[in-house]
Amino acid sequence: MFFSRGKTINSRTIGNRQPNVTKALAGRAHTMTFTQFRRLVLTTGFSVFALAACASPDSASDDPSVGGSPALSMVPANHTDRYTVGIYVDKYWAGGVNPQAGGTKSTCCFPGMKDWSKPVIVTWVWGTEEDPATKAITMPRERHSVQVNFPAGGPHRDPDWHKSDAYLCVILRDLNTAELAFSPTGSGCMSK
Repeated sequence: MFFSRGKTINSRTIGNRQPNVTKALAGRAHTMTFTQFRRLVLTTGFSVFALAACASPDSASDDPSVGGSPALSMVPANHTDRYTVGIYVDKYWAGGVNPQAGGTKSTCCFPGMKDWSKPVIVTWVWGTEEDPATKAITMPRERHSVQVNFPAGGPHRDPDWHKSDAYLCVILRDLNTAELAFSPTGSGCMSK
């Protein structure tokens, strides 16, 4: 029994409602929640099924850790007097590099491939050069793309993992060409 403003209220009644009315309303709210939940589960299940059915079989190739062999870290090596603001091997970013520099930093990853004889597109952007005194642009930003082949046979694999190629070297020897090489060390890319 509860007491409110001098009136005695039975705990089995709420206001003017009888207990059976309250239970009916509570059961209805529960049924609506279950219906909404069931609808959500069915919609989610159908969506997952539809997306899985529409996925292309090579969609896993977007993941650099999936392929025919282990993924390689990419190391830029620049033998020119210009800097790059970005280097890409196909769609995978290999970083940027200062003039006459490279071999000290690597980015992850170029996916392992089953067939290393297929060429790739190497794209890079030379940064804008300006005169320090006048701030006039002496060389504008330039984008280059070339089709490049991997070295024959793909990366070297050795039973001693220290001797296996773990790096893909992206070598810029002049302003218009790029080469690819494999190396067991990142610093070895500058001497390639």
